[in-house]
Amino acid sequence: MNQIAHLLRALGLDEKDLSIYALLVEQGPLTAREIAEKAGVPYTKVYERLQALSKLGFVEKLEGRPAKFSARPPAELYRSLVSLTSALLKSVKEFMDVLQTLYEAKHGAASTTFIALIRGDKIFELVQEIIRSSEVAVYLAVPYPELASPGIVETIVEESKRIEIKVLATKRIAQFMDLPPRVEVRALDDMFGGGVLGNSALLVVKHRDGLLGVHSNEKYLLEVAKTYFNYLWERAKA
Repeated sequence: MNQIAHLLRALGLDEKDLSIYALLVEQGPLTAREIAEKAGVPYTKVYERLQALSKLGFVEKLEGRPAKFSARPPAELYRSLVSLTSALLKSVKEFMDVLQTLYEAKHGAASTTFIALIRGDKIFELVQEIIRSSEVAVYLAVPYPELASPGIVETIVEESKRIEIKVLATKRIAQFMDLPPRVEVRALDDMFGGGVLGNSALLVVKHRDGLLGVHSNEKYLLEVAKTYFNYLWERAKA
């Protein structure tokens, strides 16, 4: 609950605002007066709280007299909050990248860029590690059943509570991946190669009787991988 309290404060909300949202989730659309009575909020203050909740996407106002307010589905709200925090973190990262460049110019720090070939079971371990270590969002392309192993799926489910995760799979594999609604999943008939994109990128292709991976944190490769993923994502069906 402490983590929720910290998040609420960062959004300009408090526990009473959360109780209003929970009330609407439980009981459905209510008028402002009903909300004030049931949530124990002074009627003179309830509109101010509802306006703040509406602005952040927690609730929406329904047409009618008297007007009622309803809660957005929790899974939908979660995705919106992840997108919001992801955008904020991205803007912070861009600023930090500029500072890092200045720091390296001043102190002569060595580059930490790498490219490595990965084979065998290490690929599956690395997929899970990239998901766990990513700070903002993770994008997975899953054309091979091996990349939808129980261990990888379990990691996706757990880490999707913390960050945004998108999964692009072949139709044959997508129907067997048991993922919660907060994980966005789209499907294509077929894909050439797959992998995972987070703080670093792991590109995976079939090679002889197994899989071969290329792992890198090189900025240009990350941008290319993300651009190609977004291209496939737009072509895919939810």
